[in-house]
Amino acid sequence: MLKYLFLICAICLLACNPFPKKDAHPEVPLLNDLLKDRNKFKKIVGMDGLSRITVLKSDHLLLTPNNSNLPFKIIDLENKVIIEKKFDWELPFYMDKMGNLYFNREKYNYPEYSKSEPFKTVVVQDSLDNKSKELQNLADSVRWKAVEKYEISLLKRYGLQRCENSIVNTAGCNVFKIINNTLVVRQTELEKNEFEKTKTDIPKFDDDVLIGWKNGKLPSPEYLSYYQLGGLKFKCDQMTYPKTLEIAGKKYLYLPSDGLYQTL
Repeated sequence: MLKYLFLICAICLLACNPFPKKDAHPEVPLLNDLLKDRNKFKKIVGMDGLSRITVLKSDHLLLTPNNSNLPFKIIDLENKVIIEKKFDWELPFYMDKMGNLYFNREKYNYPEYSKSEPFKTVVVQDSLDNKSKELQNLADSVRWKAVEKYEISLLKRYGLQRCENSIVNTAGCNVFKIINNTLVVRQTELEKNEFEKTKTDIPKFDDDVLIGWKNGKLPSPEYLSYYQLGGLKFKCDQMTYPKTLEIAGKKYLYLPSDGLYQTL
């Protein structure tokens, strides 16, 4: 029995091909080294303190922080700051198809975003929670009925009805849109972007190669991936996921862990 077990393990190992190989293209530069060449790439913005870089319809960049204590920024491609504001993460953040931005109960108009105006924002669950607190001195059954009546009245203003199966039918119950000149949100996720430039995968010129294993509670494989961007070849860790973006007629390299670079 033990003999067969060893045989099965050996077959599984061979099938998974877990044995590291040599770099298939030692002559091709690593991406990290290539990015240092200022004749090939110009760094626009890095990822320090950021969770995401979003290209707006105006070709400006929205820099979303990874910490609620930090401000988010809108900058141009020369790193000039257009807006720098603290964002209340308990309120919705919305970009409509026209490129207008809605946050902190204000609307910032495309394309300059330099002017804002108050904009009514309703987060349905917050409204219901606040109503329940107002009525906390009532008996539970009375309070629940009063909150239900309030919910029906609130939703009616925006042409909506109560969603009885919000847990099972999440997609059908979710609402995040402008109704009657009000940003109405009925879902857990408080961010929505109706416009975002598509990031394009960079083609590979060869298959990935397993070059080693990282030690840890569970060993994880290390792969090298081989890409070709125009006439430029490079290699990097498989988890780098390089992509390109076209902004204002120019091609940019986007690295989720490192930032945005202009290709020269």
